[in-house]
Order: sequence, then structure tokens, then C-alpha cells
Amino acid sequence: MKRFMRRLRIELEDTLRYHPFVRERVADYYRYRGWKAPPDAQGRIRAIKDLCAAARIGLNLERIERTSRRIHEHLIGLDYRSVDWSEFVSGLSPILGMSELIKAPHGQEKGVLFVPFEVEWARLMVNVDLVALAQRYHVVLAPSSSPYNLINYIFSAVFPGPLFTTISNPENVTALPSISSRFVVVPLYASSWVDPTRFLLRSRHERDLDLVMVANWGKPKRHHALLRALRNMPRSLRVHLIGQDSDGRNADTIRSMASAYGVADRFTLQSDAAYPQVADTLCRARASVIVSRREGSCVVVAESLFADTPVALLRGAEIGSRVFLNEQTGRFLDERNLGRELMAFIDEAECYRPRAWADANISCYRSVDILNGLLARHAAATGETWTAGVRAFTWCPFPRVIDPVERATLAPARRELHERFGITISEDGV
Repeated sequence: MKRFMRRLRIELEDTLRYHPFVRERVADYYRYRGWKAPPDAQGRIRAIKDLCAAARIGLNLERIERTSRRIHEHLIGLDYRSVDWSEFVSGLSPILGMSELIKAPHGQEKGVLFVPFEVEWARLMVNVDLVALAQRYHVVLAPSSSPYNLINYIFSAVFPGPLFTTISNPENVTALPSISSRFVVVPLYASSWVDPTRFLLRSRHERDLDLVMVANWGKPKRHHALLRALRNMPRSLRVHLIGQDSDGRNADTIRSMASAYGVADRFTLQSDAAYPQVADTLCRARASVIVSRREGSCVVVAESLFADTPVALLRGAEIGSRVFLNEQTGRFLDERNLGRELMAFIDEAECYRPRAWADANISCYRSVDILNGLLARHAAATGETWTAGVRAFTWCPFPRVIDPVERATLAPARRELHERFGITISEDGV
């Protein structure tokens, strides 16, 4: 009975989290909290944060648009320099651990900074003279989630130049320009920067895992859905989970949950695996699965494809990399019949050709070409000098120029960033 009640609690909470009626009511609550603009800057930022939550959680497009307009009203006359940003963002040092310099400035020709994750934008905002930075560099942003977040609105409001931005989901293509006219959308994802050479492929008969799931241990990753499906799958199935701690949950959380579902002995588990281990594990698997209903790009989808391992996602999942799924790369599954459909997917895994499709369409080298083309067209349209493109770079697990010789040639520009703007591009990430 205890196990049954535990499962019931887990699944009820999950149902409520994603239920349209509940989401709209939670959005209404945050909209009510943030609608009135307090007179002080700190209070106004709190209100904007609440409105962002309302826009992010809600489903009604008309209400989302109305909420976004209200956010812009709150931004009028806001002095962002007077805000104590430590209340909203932790770790505001001038060290950019997840960013990379991908083109050095030369004469009047601007350099290019690739800046993923909103916390890194906040570090620029509070530590750097943005006017001077915009005169010397183009900034390419890579958001980690929905465009309806506090830093997205604030940074785009205060940065004095164009902001090139990748997307997390296809819907962002229209949402981002509605947030700020400074956004220039780059039709690429966080999952568009995988380096194929990091994956040492194995033949089908060399693969010793049937199914792998790579996802942090947080609730949004919904491990319980896979554990529930395992109850209806063969005990002989070789399943491996890779993850890391998130939101107070760890590997023991998953083990405890597995006990509640009666499948504690049906998989192996690994925490905090280094990137080469993750890549190797994906290459060992016949198939991989993601059971999230809603998240950003989900880079592991692309990584799995480069491992020549087809991917299964849930039908209707709001995940950016769902656009990579087709008859060559994987399929969408019905959660109501997940165990049965997963088994069919694994049995037919050899019919897919994910690596060939990924090489042709989504490698970091192709993405660099797309980005360079967009930057060159922008320069031509605005009369800027543009004689050289950005260096080829990958994102695994943080962005870095691929060729060490090319990266070494950027060292003087990295020093200038530190000496002139006070920011440091970390060598090893944070």
C-alpha cells in the first residue's frame, strides 16, 4: 500500500504540473501579483519576474501577449543599475564560465562573443560598460529556456545594439522579436553545436545496452514515466540512466522512486559522468529515450543522433530538438502505451540512420556556416565591415573553439576583454 500511495502522489503531482487548467490558474496568480508596478526599481523587477512566470506557464496566447505588453510598461523608466541583482541571480562575478570568444575584433571590424545561459547575460549586464562592448563586439545569445524570463527582457532592453539569439523551441522564432526589436533570431538551437568527432561509433552487434536515458535527476525530466513503463517491459532489458543532482534530487531519489515502482533492479545508474563517458554510453546503446513534456533544446537528443542511436520522445512534448526527429532519426511515443511502444522502438532500432542525417543537417560545422551567413548578411545590410567569419566551435559541455591553434590566436582578444571590459572567459568552465 505504501508503494501504491507513493506512486499515486508522484503521478498526481505530475498531472497537476502539466494540466492546462492548473497551468492557467497558476499563471493568473502570478499575473495578479505582478500586474501593479511598484514605484521602486527593486519592487518593479519583482513584478516583472512574476509576469514572466505568468507568460511562461500560461497557454492562452492572448493572455501571454497582454502580459508581455505589461512587462514592457513596467520597463519604462526603469534604472537597472539601481537594482540589487543578487536577489534574482546568483553568482554575478565577471567570470564568464560558459561563454566563448569566437571571433576577435580587428580594426573597425567587430568581434563576436557567444554567450549562453541567462546568468552569463546578467554577469555582462552588471559588470560591463555595455555601450563600449556593443561598439567592439557582436553578442550571440543562447537562451536556456522560454524567452519569457526576467533577464531576457532586461538585457534586451538595456543592451544598445543588435542581439543575435538562438532559440530553444520553434515557437521562439516569433516570440523573441515580440519581446525586443533588438533580437535577431538565429534559427539554431543549443543542440546545434555538437561535434561529431567526439563520438566513436560502434557497430550494432557491439552495443551492450538496449536503452539509455540521459537527464538530470530533477522532476521535469519525469523519470517516473520510464520507471512505470519498465514494469511492463522484459526483465532482461539492459537499461542505463545517466544524470546529475538537480533541485535537491539525486541518484538516491531515483533509486527510491524505482523501489516504489518495483523496478529497482531493472537498470544501472551513473551520476556526474564526464562528457566522454556520456558520449561513449550513447554509442553503446541501441536506443535512447527522453520522457520530458516540456524543456528547452534538450542537447542530448542531438548527441544521441551523432552516436548513431535513434531517439524516442513523447508525442506532444514541447522540446526544441523534436524538430530533429524523422523517419531516419527516431519516433514519438504515446505515454499511455510507453512500455509496449518502447519495446517496438528498441526492436526496430537498426532500421534508423540517425548519424547520417545528423552529419548532413545539424553538426556544429554546419551551424557555424549558418551563423556566419547570417552575420555576414547583417553586416552587408548595416554597412559594417565583415571580412572573416567566426571560428568553428562546439558546445560539449561548454562552448569552445574546436581547433586549439585557432583558439590560441584569440588569446590577445581574450586579454583585451579582461583589461578593457573587466570580464574573463574561463578556460575550463564553471
